Amino acid sequence: MTRYTIKEIADALGTEAAGDLSLEVIAMSEPKSANADELALAMEESYSEALQESAAQAAILWQGADWQALGLKAAIFAPRSRYVLSGVTKLFEHEIDIEKGIHPTAVVDPSAQIGANPAIGPFVLISADVVIGDNARIASHCTIAKGAHIGKDALLYQGVRVGARVQIGASFICQPNAVIGADGFSFVTPQAGAIEEAKKSGTISNARATTGFARINSLGSVVIGDDVELGANVTIDRGTISNTSIGNGTKLDNMVHLGHNVTVGDHCLLCGQAGVAGSSVIGDRVVIGGQSAISDHITVGSDVIIAGKTGVSSNVPPKRLMMGNPAVKMETNIASYKAVRRLPRLVAKVAALEEAMKNVILKDDNKK
Repeated sequence: MTRYTIKEIADALGTEAAGDLSLEVIAMSEPKSANADELALAMEESYSEALQESAAQAAILWQGADWQALGLKAAIFAPRSRYVLSGVTKLFEHEIDIEKGIHPTAVVDPSAQIGANPAIGPFVLISADVVIGDNARIASHCTIAKGAHIGKDALLYQGVRVGARVQIGASFICQPNAVIGADGFSFVTPQAGAIEEAKKSGTISNARATTGFARINSLGSVVIGDDVELGANVTIDRGTISNTSIGNGTKLDNMVHLGHNVTVGDHCLLCGQAGVAGSSVIGDRVVIGGQSAISDHITVGSDVIIAGKTGVSSNVPPKRLMMGNPAVKMETNIASYKAVRRLPRLVAKVAALEEAMKNVILKDDNKK
């Protein structure tokens, strides 16, 4: 069990500490349940009451907190609580349970090149001409197809599928059951069919009834930059001719889907169940909220933020905040939503006015 002193933690986080800096802790805890040998995470003032009711002797506190009045022996101060949380969770991260070396049940093609210091778990399959960098950690039941390249310091959790010719940079993290390099969803009717007619005319005639589809094969692959992380059950299709690509530092949440030929820039954040349809381009530093959908063949500019459940069906200029379906500027969507909420009252007012007008007309008719 690893023990850290308050000084060691503060130094690792690059922040200030006070009190008994030699005090040791073995884990982190929420304020209300912290034990004497745990570091309480009370980075907002609202946690002060719960902290005082616990057995904690040390805590990470908000800037300016009176740690002695809170009954603590030591404190670390967090200038940015979420950022400090990132650092401290990394410090106390549980060791990944993959033994060093190559497990006897793993199948590694003789032509594969495995870097120094590998940890490759049970029932892993590494195919011909694969190249894997130093310090790779590959958990059980992963498969890496022919010609794939993965950079140094990779971590692949259980059941990850890496397709043929996929290129992945350094410091890659992939959660369980992600699929990188599946076939793109590309089909065409042998003759002009219902979809094409509907796009042109908005109608579907009997003559254009779809009778079947011809498959368009995916000859491209997937190229992923450095420091990219994919969540569980992420699916990324390889390109039809050119590659699907993801830039450096980008993070994809669970169940995100990228279609064939999609390009995602650097340092983007795609939240759970977001989907990007084929051949669309996402700029740098774009945030896409959960369950949002990006249509095919459109461009989303850099530094755009797309709220959850948004449907984007046309190009978005850089630095826009988008919301709704169809997507519009967030302030426009909020104004529209407020207007919709007022509709029942407006309908009631109109009904009342109609009734009043009827009464006026009846009185006039009676006078006549």
